[in-house]
Amino acid sequence: MYLPAPQPFRLEADWLNSQAFRWTERDGWFYGIVGGHLIRVRNADDGIEFEGGAPADDVTHYFRLDQDIGAVHKAMRAADPEHMPGLIEKYGHIRVLRQDPWECLVAYICSPRAKVERIADMVEKLADKYGEPLTLDGEKRNAFPAADRLAKVPKADRQNWGFGLSKADIIHQVARDVAARKLKLDTLRSSHAEARERLKKYPGIGYKIADCVCLFSLGHDGAFPVDANIGAALERYYGKKYTPGAKNVRLLEWVRETFGDHAGYAGQMLFLDQRSPLR
Repeated sequence: MYLPAPQPFRLEADWLNSQAFRWTERDGWFYGIVGGHLIRVRNADDGIEFEGGAPADDVTHYFRLDQDIGAVHKAMRAADPEHMPGLIEKYGHIRVLRQDPWECLVAYICSPRAKVERIADMVEKLADKYGEPLTLDGEKRNAFPAADRLAKVPKADRQNWGFGLSKADIIHQVARDVAARKLKLDTLRSSHAEARERLKKYPGIGYKIADCVCLFSLGHDGAFPVDANIGAALERYYGKKYTPGAKNVRLLEWVRETFGDHAGYAGQMLFLDQRSPLR
């Protein structure tokens, strides 16, 4: 099925997996799971072509094919006319994905001190062990396990995940709360500040992890998670030194004042630019 996308738009493994971790590419198709369905997608004229059991509306929602990206780019250029036009020229084809909040939360709990490939390995391991098997066009993957499934995993088994017991215990604690409806992720969409503070109540979840979940799954486009790449880009372009702790709070205030509701897009372009071998 063909779905149109406001231009510019282009699927690439680099930006997909810097946000969602589980996309794989084969023969021009990108395989991933949307709404519990294994699908494959590829670039088509001014949009995408997809196959699989996911409803078209779910695929449109996930990739933000319904977003007026031109308006986003216009606001970003106005916020920073010196640097953003060039960044949009190079990376304006990306979108901030609308992921499942539960899987996104677990993935970013796995993220501290881990490269993208390591995070993908940890998330895939949980899916392989506890998720429902899915098959499409010879590709075999597992859906990410529901919270109530991970909530039932005993400590002895969690020790064998290879994540480090601290991460495993945080995942288990969050899984129990999601399963028991003590943590209702879908209710965190209305306020970025409230969502971030609610997620930060868990041990091991600070500003960065909370803002990743807010940005990539809860619709808070003003969220601006900072890693080493984004921190380096902020210093290179804006002379803003990223220092974890109280000083970083002031940096985030500057980002929000500068980019407002589109800070998350600015951050993702800075991330990709800092990692680019061509910069």
